[in-house]
Amino acid sequence: MTSYIARRLGVSLLVLVAISFCVFMLFYSGPSDPARVMCGKPCQPERLAQVKQFMGTDHNAFVQWLDFLKGLFVGRTYGTGAEAAHCSAPCFGFSFDQRQSVTSLIWSRLPVTASIALGGAAVSLLVGMTLGPLAAIFRGRWPDATVRGGSLFLVATPAYLLGLLAILLFGFQLNVVPVSGYVPLTESPVDWAWHLVLPWCVIGFINAAGYARFARNQMLDELGSDHLLAQRATGAPRRTVRRAARRGVWVPITTLFGLDLAMLLSGSIFTERVFSMHGLGDLLIGGVSSHDLGIVVGTALFGAALIIVGNLIVDVVQGSIDPRVRRG
Repeated sequence: MTSYIARRLGVSLLVLVAISFCVFMLFYSGPSDPARVMCGKPCQPERLAQVKQFMGTDHNAFVQWLDFLKGLFVGRTYGTGAEAAHCSAPCFGFSFDQRQSVTSLIWSRLPVTASIALGGAAVSLLVGMTLGPLAAIFRGRWPDATVRGGSLFLVATPAYLLGLLAILLFGFQLNVVPVSGYVPLTESPVDWAWHLVLPWCVIGFINAAGYARFARNQMLDELGSDHLLAQRATGAPRRTVRRAARRGVWVPITTLFGLDLAMLLSGSIFTERVFSMHGLGDLLIGGVSSHDLGIVVGTALFGAALIIVGNLIVDVVQGSIDPRVRRG
């Protein structure tokens, strides 16, 4: 098991390095020059050279990428003298527009995104794992048709559209829940949860559609498996057979849940914008709008790191459950 974890960790690190290279080259080799944006207008050539030296963009993109990787492990200092800006490890870049390290900006926005992601993932898992097996048990009857039809509708509905409809109905028409803003958990746990009810439901029900469809198909496969058919043939109670089938559904669902949670933690862009919550998705959009490549690259790589870590955790959990995965 130790060798398997080490092998998966090595592969994950290689993937992260490759992604960082691609993302860095994509943005910093493009036509937009971050130094020229910071220099302003008019910008004399001497002043532009000074800005490039201060920002560390006076080298080619490959050398800049190596400096970026070094900053992840040992930190980085931009400029010299009294105006020098230090970014502690892990340094995901520096926002010269906001005069802050991208890492500090990410940590300040992460609680918002984490609150939305964890609650939405919990709702999606609860709803999906309730409705999916139920549809399989009543296959061909109205509960099955209702779950399949509702899942198809939710899968085809954009998150921002469902969010706007939820705000219009529950926020303005019924006026039962807040429609915007975020209250930190440390200030008031009740207000924190109350302001997140709509985002949780929007993300939860959209993702629950996929869980329900997947769980339904897995449940049908489990109910038709040889060992459960043998149990039914020997007179085992129907409730016992269904309980055993549900246990078989949880293994692949756990894999799907781990990957979805990592995706949500990397930034729920549309949900944050619709509900006016300033999380990682809002930080990324703000960086794009202000042409702040430090924020764009740093946030994108942090999101990629979360997804890779989530995938690594899922692989390790699968390997501990099923030895065949480790051998493969």
